[in-house]
Amino acid sequence: MTMHRFRALLGALLGVCFFVSYGAGCALCPGLPFCPNPVECAGKTFDTACAVTLDLSGAATIVGTLTDNQPNVYDLGPAQPGDRIIVTITADAGSSLDPTVALFNGDRHLLAYNDDIDFAAGNYNAGFDEILSVAGQRHYLAVAKFRFDPHGGAYTGTIRVERGGTFPTPPVQYLLLNFAGGTVTLPGEGTLNLTAFDAADIDAAYAGKTAEIRAKVVETVRRAYAGTGLVVITDGDPLPPGSCGYSTIFFGGYSSNKFGLAQSVDQGNRNRCDDGIVFTNDFDKPFALQPTAAGIGTAIGNVAAHEAGHLLGLNHVADVSDLMDNTGTASTLLADQVFKTSTLSPDVFPIGLQNGPLMLQRVVPK
Repeated sequence: MTMHRFRALLGALLGVCFFVSYGAGCALCPGLPFCPNPVECAGKTFDTACAVTLDLSGAATIVGTLTDNQPNVYDLGPAQPGDRIIVTITADAGSSLDPTVALFNGDRHLLAYNDDIDFAAGNYNAGFDEILSVAGQRHYLAVAKFRFDPHGGAYTGTIRVERGGTFPTPPVQYLLLNFAGGTVTLPGEGTLNLTAFDAADIDAAYAGKTAEIRAKVVETVRRAYAGTGLVVITDGDPLPPGSCGYSTIFFGGYSSNKFGLAQSVDQGNRNRCDDGIVFTNDFDKPFALQPTAAGIGTAIGNVAAHEAGHLLGLNHVADVSDLMDNTGTASTLLADQVFKTSTLSPDVFPIGLQNGPLMLQRVVPK
């Protein structure tokens, strides 16, 4: 007797439906509106997501295998503001899977995302602990392998939902645009010692235009966050009190392969004093035509707003008019980019959307 036939027979004897298909959608018993624990199947799209029923303690277990770039998708059902969803996805023993996990609302908008629980410590499993701020009738959990993971493999996931909490009101978040120089340590770059911003370091053509370009940068960043509660300040303004009173974007230094860098994608803005940088030295070199002073100020400002978006929890998207885009050319930075609803970059997750304004209202409400 095959394992599938054994499971089907046992299910008939016990009056419980067991799954005989894996990763291709749910095969449910007629009249049974839920999946048993552990959930062993998942749809590949939002429309074919497998329904997950929690036990009396609010917990469930999912198991699955990923071999391509398509995710496994589960329907967690309705939730209310203050509900806390805790998920951990662990590669099975012997599996080389590098999993990623994402939570979406019924509109397919990203609510939470994680690639590595602790990259620095070598924990490449995925998980999140998210308190919802908005009610919804549908919430989808999706598991995918890291896009550049060539192997795939099997995983086990634990889900726990704690009902009836409250969503905490975020404190005021400040963002310092630091043109004065200083020291910053960033992943992959080490510790950088920066001098004060000088437009001539972009190119000699901008010598004497430091104040003009700086003013355009500040204007661009403030316009980007005008619909939020983020308070944008610059060096010279009074700093908020406390040892962790603000996040910082530095301006200076050089990179041969990137315009800017953030310390991390800070899911939920948990670190309120993290850092990012715009590499302004030779910033104009990737442009086909050298921008005007106003144009270079807009471009630097768009990159600063992008890196600040990472510090507030936003991921990359695939839309050149969106500030979080990572698909465009240098020339797209000259436009008035905005935060909007856009398709997630395939470098982040294979399905779903990011509603930038919605995510920002969660962490820096107006």
